[in-house]
Amino acid sequence: MVRLISVIVPYVMPYVKRGGVYGVPMGTRAYDTWWGLTLRTTTGLHKVVDKLSGGRLWRRFPGGQQVIWITTLGRKSAQWRRTPLLAAPHEGAWIITGSNAGQTQIPAWVFNVRARPTGSIEIDGTKTDCTFIEVTGHQRDLLYRELVAMWSAYAMYERNAGREIPVFLVQPIIN
Repeated sequence: MVRLISVIVPYVMPYVKRGGVYGVPMGTRAYDTWWGLTLRTTTGLHKVVDKLSGGRLWRRFPGGQQVIWITTLGRKSAQWRRTPLLAAPHEGAWIITGSNAGQTQIPAWVFNVRARPTGSIEIDGTKTDCTFIEVTGHQRDLLYRELVAMWSAYAMYERNAGREIPVFLVQPIIN
């Protein structure tokens, strides 16, 4: 499955880097519909592969970037939600962002974290309790640049989302 994604991504990314997908500009309803479907499908597939492999597969994105799993309490459902995200290490913590692939809509996990900033993080099969800290202003800009250095598509997401993309530091709680 990792091989399949590593084969597909290079064909999709050239279209994305031009500011849209297959000529559909970012920030439009068509773009949000396309990426919304793609993200839901990819996330669902990632969850299935994770469950079937016991968490041994897809720990890294095809470019080698770290995939982490955050577990947050749903603000409406009061059920625990587990979400895979791309993350960058930063001084003993992890940087994550609610980019939603440049869509205008903020991902649901962001609202969950804002409502209850504690949960857990799983990295390479090791689960740890954590605190989610939303960063703003100059610190947010610096951390976002770290994400862009890791995954250049974040620069495009920021330009075209039509909103400020939220950035969080995920701080493990060490007992």
